[in-house]
Amino acid sequence: MHAGPDETLALRLRSSALDDLPQGVIRLGLDGRMRYLNRSAAALAGPGAVLGARLLDLPFDTTSVQRLRAELGRRHETQRGSEYPLTLMRPDLGAGVRVFLKVSAVPDYDAEGRLAGSVGFIDDQTMERANLGIHEAIGAAGDCDRLLAALADRLGEVMQFDALMVSLISADRAAVRLLYSQPGWRPVTSWGWWPMPEMVRADLDTLTATRVDGIAELFAREPYAGIAADDAATREFLAQGWRQMLRRPVMRGDALAAIVTLLRHDERPFGPRDVEHAAHLPIGEAVGMALALDHQRALEFELELIGRMAQAAASLTEVACVLVDGLRCSRGWDHVSLFRVDHDEGQLVLVQQSTLPDAALPEGYRQPIASGVLGEVARSGRALRVADVRSSTLYMRGVAGTVSEMGLPVPGQPVRWIVNLESTQNNAFAAEEQRSIERMLGIAGLILDRTWALEFNTAMLEAVADAVIQTSARGEIQAVNPACEALLGMDREQLQGQRLAALISAPGNEPDPPGYAERLVAMPRLLSSEVELLTPDGRHLPVLLSGASLPAQIGGKVYVASDLRFRREAQRMDALRHVYAQLANEIRVPLSLASTFLRGHGSDPAHAADAVDKALRQLVRADLSLERVLRLAATPEDGELPLRVLSLEQLAMHLGEDLPQSHQALVRVAVDGGTPPVWAAPPELAFCASSLLAFLLRMRAQRDLILVRVDAGGREPQLCLDLVDAEGHPSPTRLAPRSDEEREFALAETVVRSLMRRMRGRLLLQQQEGLSLRLQLCSALGA
Repeated sequence: MHAGPDETLALRLRSSALDDLPQGVIRLGLDGRMRYLNRSAAALAGPGAVLGARLLDLPFDTTSVQRLRAELGRRHETQRGSEYPLTLMRPDLGAGVRVFLKVSAVPDYDAEGRLAGSVGFIDDQTMERANLGIHEAIGAAGDCDRLLAALADRLGEVMQFDALMVSLISADRAAVRLLYSQPGWRPVTSWGWWPMPEMVRADLDTLTATRVDGIAELFAREPYAGIAADDAATREFLAQGWRQMLRRPVMRGDALAAIVTLLRHDERPFGPRDVEHAAHLPIGEAVGMALALDHQRALEFELELIGRMAQAAASLTEVACVLVDGLRCSRGWDHVSLFRVDHDEGQLVLVQQSTLPDAALPEGYRQPIASGVLGEVARSGRALRVADVRSSTLYMRGVAGTVSEMGLPVPGQPVRWIVNLESTQNNAFAAEEQRSIERMLGIAGLILDRTWALEFNTAMLEAVADAVIQTSARGEIQAVNPACEALLGMDREQLQGQRLAALISAPGNEPDPPGYAERLVAMPRLLSSEVELLTPDGRHLPVLLSGASLPAQIGGKVYVASDLRFRREAQRMDALRHVYAQLANEIRVPLSLASTFLRGHGSDPAHAADAVDKALRQLVRADLSLERVLRLAATPEDGELPLRVLSLEQLAMHLGEDLPQSHQALVRVAVDGGTPPVWAAPPELAFCASSLLAFLLRMRAQRDLILVRVDAGGREPQLCLDLVDAEGHPSPTRLAPRSDEEREFALAETVVRSLMRRMRGRLLLQQQEGLSLRLQLCSALGA
């Protein structure tokens, strides 16, 4: 049929011809009353859409009523088509349910071409809008609860329900966790897992698609009837008066991860429209994102808890309190405690607990490490979950009412800390909870160990008898221990800020060399050196001072000063005792002989001269000891030591006898015989050789050995200590330039070289073919 541009095109169809269209078609008269609706339009409009009724009488929301009235008036006036959205309330589908419509309307004319009303073509935008709304919520999601609340709001627009719950299923299907509920189902904590209710467990294997159940009909048959009679959680659920239930599973891979449950109090069942909405809306995506946000929230909580533990790290008690209180409050467990494993005493010692007052363990509670759940954790180093302690042979009775228990070792070898969790619920701890707590304990353990070490170090510094001084890199005193205050007779406040160099003086009565104290303080590492500390009253205290630079991340230095006054007094008294005993023996024998000679031959004139001569000789011998003591006392400190003939081979054979067996295996002795004797002071030479051996044991690489040999090739015999490999070839190990070991050796070298010089010998160091330390002495042949 053809019509001109200003002519009306008439198209006549049977009234049922448009019923098969998915798009709604509605015809209105000029009075706004409905003249025709196809099947789709009637389904969208609901039971109020009857022919002859006014379209504006349908339950549109306020905005839609205003929009519809304006569009109808404009269309009648301008006789032009338009497109606009409308929102229709559908109380017949449930309170709050809405249908979102997109209307495309054009004017309608009668056979004579006069305006007769309008024709509207209606598209259902409800699912599209809900999809878009849920996806927008997912895209903007920053919080698990807000995302699930947005999901509940979008679902509430397209289907009616009285409650929505999102329940998480543990990987082992032994526990369930209420992630979200609207309205609140019960007071639950964010991360608390509960034993799997039997009514949920019964459906896990068959719940693979959206499922609708009438609750009365469901629990009228087995196994649900038996569950309702025997399971307390199920009875509590039924007591809430729920009548209809829709469950939509959320899968993660092939495993059931969560269940979204919609509940109604009234008898109106969830219908096919509700099932379709639940199946096709992106509920799984929203719940998956919520799980990710929940995991992020758990990590943030763990970081926050770890941060609070770090802030309390000055006190082990406070750190433990933050840990156990944080775990119990976030999970809702009945009792959380931290135990220290005392391996020396074989005891598990309660450090801190978080619990209700009437369920607390007694102060100072201990239990043996050889028994109980905690004992098994301490011995094995692995976490242990006990679903029902009443049937466990490991359980030791402690907290009243405990039904399930989980013990987790804090990472470390050996196990030093154990976190113990107890609940009055059966099988209360899920594998997910174990993994979460173990993840956090990996860092919490470091804080616990660090705090324990700080308290141990503090206690040690408070109790140690030696003075400990911490300085800045420039040598300004920052902290001292009580022993330092007592030694110097100054309070900590008086010492702080002073320069350590101002308190140091060289030993002896001679004036200090220029810059002596400054050079000592400037050394990165100061080996034990005798110095004097100056007190406010002018006294000079002899001390043995050692120091070292602290790690770069800490900065500064630390020094230890050992008071030498008592040690020197004891050494002096001991030396005098030995000297006097030796002198007494050396003098008493010749004096006794002289007295015997004089008494026995004094009456015999024939032998008087001989007796007097022998007596005089013994008196001279007695005088030699006194003379030797006087000579050594008058010998300068750098003078030659008393020397005697010594066998280097014998010294080499016995050099490593005092070492531990593990070190003795690293020392090889190669002596061929025939080496001439040397001049030496035996104690001093043994000291030098032992010092070099100890240094090479520190310097050696993993597979290096130490070869002790005697070299008689030159005019002056040498005791050689060489680093070699397993085949006896020179080792590539060298003294690294400016290394700590080299500096340590260089400082010790001064002592060794001084002693060797006083024995007419010298110290040689060679690195051409391998690291070799040699003590060279004078041969005693021909002397």
